[in-house]
Amino acid sequence: SSSAGGRATAGRPKAQRGVYPIATRRRYPIAMFEITTDPRLRLVRLTLKSMLTEEQVADLYRQEHQAIRAMGCAIGEHICIVDLTACPLQVKEVAEAFRQNIGSPHQARRLAMFTGQALARMQAKRVARERAGVAIFEHREEAEAWLFGTEAQKAA
Repeated sequence: SSSAGGRATAGRPKAQRGVYPIATRRRYPIAMFEITTDPRLRLVRLTLKSMLTEEQVADLYRQEHQAIRAMGCAIGEHICIVDLTACPLQVKEVAEAFRQNIGSPHQARRLAMFTGQALARMQAKRVARERAGVAIFEHREEAEAWLFGTEAQKAA
């Protein structure tokens, strides 16, 4: 039997990590990413938590743009920090979707990314290689020091 919204029921297995039945594609079974903002700092904090599809990358950027507008900041006037510590390597097509979006006119003034995984840092560098104002770090503290240190110098 099937319930409203196409969710798995007793007769069908529940969606597993990385498997998204068409009917539940927008109702991610786990939190794939999290977006928070700090309007005072014009800051977007993005945490990637899982493998994504190209559709989910597009959804992530739509939600990020909504969050930027909601904090009263024009897109492009904000800074961004991305936590990749819980994010596995992405497949080639998804990495390409990130690469295409990271250099869009809607980009942050400055973008700091961090992850303890060497391979993930390499993938992040490939994704961001054509974009200015990006730095990739091993630890959150380094990323924040770079991002906020530069912002503090700019404000002085």
